Amino acid sequence: MKSTRTTLLAPAALAVAALALATGCSGPNSDSSGPVSITVAGMPTNQQPEELNNFNRDIADFIKANPDIKVTGDEATFDVRTFQALLAGGKLPTVFYVPFTEMQGLIARKQIADITGTIPKDSAIGRINPSIQKIVKDSGDHIYGVPVQAYSMGLLYNRDLFKKAGLDPDKPPTTWDEVRVAAKAIQSATGVQGFASMTKDNTGGWVLTTMSYANGGTIESADGKNATVDNDATRSALEFYRSLRWEDNTFGSNFLIGYNDAMKAFAGGKIGMFVQGADAYKTLVSNMGMKPDDFGLAPLPQAAQGLGTLGGGTVAIINPRASVAETKAAIKWAEYRYLRKYGSQEAAVADAKAKAADKQPVGEPALSLFDQATTDRYLGWVKDYVNVPRQNYAAYLASAQTMALVPEPPTKTQETYGTLDTVVQAVLTRKDADIDALLKEAQRKVQTTIDAG
Repeated sequence: MKSTRTTLLAPAALAVAALALATGCSGPNSDSSGPVSITVAGMPTNQQPEELNNFNRDIADFIKANPDIKVTGDEATFDVRTFQALLAGGKLPTVFYVPFTEMQGLIARKQIADITGTIPKDSAIGRINPSIQKIVKDSGDHIYGVPVQAYSMGLLYNRDLFKKAGLDPDKPPTTWDEVRVAAKAIQSATGVQGFASMTKDNTGGWVLTTMSYANGGTIESADGKNATVDNDATRSALEFYRSLRWEDNTFGSNFLIGYNDAMKAFAGGKIGMFVQGADAYKTLVSNMGMKPDDFGLAPLPQAAQGLGTLGGGTVAIINPRASVAETKAAIKWAEYRYLRKYGSQEAAVADAKAKAADKQPVGEPALSLFDQATTDRYLGWVKDYVNVPRQNYAAYLASAQTMALVPEPPTKTQETYGTLDTVVQAVLTRKDADIDALLKEAQRKVQTTIDAG
């Protein structure tokens, strides 16, 4: 989901596209000559000094290389509650970031400009993995945005707690039964909550959807026209929650937990395991102070009939009122800051060296936008600057090449997740919760939401 996380608001970005007027637009506004100024979202706050330093240095270097383009940072982030108002009012920065889940709706409502002809023919944007690129294309293969960051869901676990519980941190659980056993061991040996899940602000539904996929079911049909919530896979996921909560007592006592709550608790060593985006390393280690060696990441466990793991990400978009010149400048900025390191050894080394100097992670786990050969080449270029223990998530890195990625529900995604939040909360707070009845009612509500258009 990486959407309502106010930092689900994806930690960031890698390229850019264009967003049109909220009333519809066929392309960027007319071109202009001479100097151009753009504002770019994603600027870290003063509470993230190392990241802010890296961001500002990139702006200075970019302006030096492109003296006719002025770039100003903006701390704006995506919020599902305010985005449409900002869009309609033309108040977005030139470059802004939205979750994958927003794109097809924006395209269908003709709120996004077709920027196919604005992207340079030799752009690295054209080499992004086609399976990711389809998120920002219509049926005619026209481009309305550029995927800038991609993630898949995994099982995060605390390696230090595994050791204290007598578990092998290099052999994390591969089934949900093994997760249950590990949760008991962690809580018994350390007194720390063995397992947790986010439950509010749409995160509970996000994770329940992920676990439904892992058990072999979906939440909506592939075309987004029908709710499929009431199925055996989702039921199995909720029964798993019930077992840990009411039989094992390894699920803690706080059942109104959002993204930041869970991340802070995990970083602080108060949770043994939870399901989260596999790109969480930077937030947990760089921003929240978790020890790098304690961060464990495993592939999402799969039932025998599992479909794979949920995949999502972020798209960079452009204010719909941007001129062609501003759109081109924005694309140039995005390529400079985020993509050039994958095609140039010099740029890759310079970027890695600067990040390492700022104590920012180099080589952290992530789902690559490009093919494996491009990713491996990049890692080879920066091997002297990799400052994260990649061997600690070897299983996840290997699975990222083979495990199927299942997209988020295509229609009214956030509303669907919100409905499922209440189901998760009910199972965790009421011992006698009727899972069948909860799923039947959730099915009705999600279908009503879909039908409302």
